[in-house]
Amino acid sequence: MSLPKIIWTDQQIINKTPLLLVILASFFIGFNVYLNLSIKNTSQDIVQIKTSTDRPPRVVVQQFSQKNVLGDTSCPNIVAGNPDARLKFKLFVSETCLFCVFQNEVLDQILPEYGDLFYGEWYEINSCAQDAQNYSLAGVPTFIFTANGVEEPPAYGFLDQQQLLDYICDVSQGC
Repeated sequence: MSLPKIIWTDQQIINKTPLLLVILASFFIGFNVYLNLSIKNTSQDIVQIKTSTDRPPRVVVQQFSQKNVLGDTSCPNIVAGNPDARLKFKLFVSETCLFCVFQNEVLDQILPEYGDLFYGEWYEINSCAQDAQNYSLAGVPTFIFTANGVEEPPAYGFLDQQQLLDYICDVSQGC
């Protein structure tokens, strides 16, 4: 028993039309989604640029604007910011985690301008395993925020610059 052969060229144009319509509709829908996402991202960028130009840049004391590396054997491994700030966080990261690298880049961008409004401690999950077990972490990067003395539940995953700035400004009321 052999399978029937389907020969495209022998079919009439009417039989080909539904397939062509489905392909064209899928293409146009996908292109429309792409354009809408692109426009949304561009408009968000414009709003961020406009709001950043409306306010003068903040000046932060140098001691709060840079990370202090304490070493691989100490927990936390890195500290930064103002120890007297209303917002404190513990950030659990891993050397092999790509999102952890991106999270560190975002914090490096925020630190020079807003380092006086928060205090952060970085914990490498492998060298600070006991600290990670205390919070029963499910993954990295993970933030443990303490806002005005109250420790919040773990915040799992990457937080972009705007999310972090909104939270920092909300808790500190200093932006």
